[in-house]
Amino acid sequence: MNADPGLRHAAERLAHLGFVVVGGSHPEETGASQLLVALRSRPTLEHFDPEQVDHWAVSAGRGRLVEITRATPLPHREAYSWGTIRVVDRVEAFNSFLSFGGEVTIAGLDADTTIAVYESPAPILRSTGHSQAVDPLTGEVGAFFARIKVPIDFSPGVEPRIAALSPRALHGAMLAALGRRYAHAEALREAHPAVAAWVSREAHRMRQEHPADWEAGDQLTVDLQLDRD
Repeated sequence: MNADPGLRHAAERLAHLGFVVVGGSHPEETGASQLLVALRSRPTLEHFDPEQVDHWAVSAGRGRLVEITRATPLPHREAYSWGTIRVVDRVEAFNSFLSFGGEVTIAGLDADTTIAVYESPAPILRSTGHSQAVDPLTGEVGAFFARIKVPIDFSPGVEPRIAALSPRALHGAMLAALGRRYAHAEALREAHPAVAAWVSREAHRMRQEHPADWEAGDQLTVDLQLDRD
C-alpha cells in the first residue's frame, strides 16, 4: 500500500464504500473538497462498485474526456478540468458530480484495489446518480456550466481562456455572475434566501482571501456577460 498519509486516509474512508465526497459540497462548508473513488477487482455488493471514472482534462487549450480504470498506469497524478465527473459501476449504473477542476491522484492500494482521489479548492457537488442525493447548489453550478458552454461554442479563444483559469477563479466567476443576478432581482432573493446569503458570504470571503482569483473570475463574467439569462 502507498505510504502517502492522504491516500491512507482515503483508503480508510473507502473501506466499505465505492465513493465518497469529503467537504465543500454544501453551502455551509468552505475550503477544499475531495471525491474519493475505489476501483476493485471484485464487487463488494455493499454500496456501489465503480469500475470506471470519467473526467475532463485540457489538452492544447481544449477539453478532452479521460477514463480511469484499473488498467490505468500507476501511480499517476494530473490536473483535471471543470465539468462532470462520472463514476460508473459494473452494470453501467452511474453517479455524477460537478467540479470546477483540480488534481486527481490515482494509486494502487493493493493487488485488488485502485483509488482515485479528486481534490479541488472549490466545491465538488453531487449531481445525478444511482445512489446519492443532489447537493443544494448543484442546479446553480450546472446552469453556470451550461452558460459558459455557449461562448465556448461560438467565440474563438474563449475555451482556452476558461481552461487557463484556476478552479478557484472559475468558482469566483460563478459567484460574481450569481451575485449580479441576485442583486438586481428582489423576487429571486425572496424566492431563494439561502442561496442569496451563500453567494454574498462566499463572494466576500473570496475577495478577502483570494483577490487575484476573484478578479480573474469577475472579469470573465463581465467579458462573457455570464450574469444575463
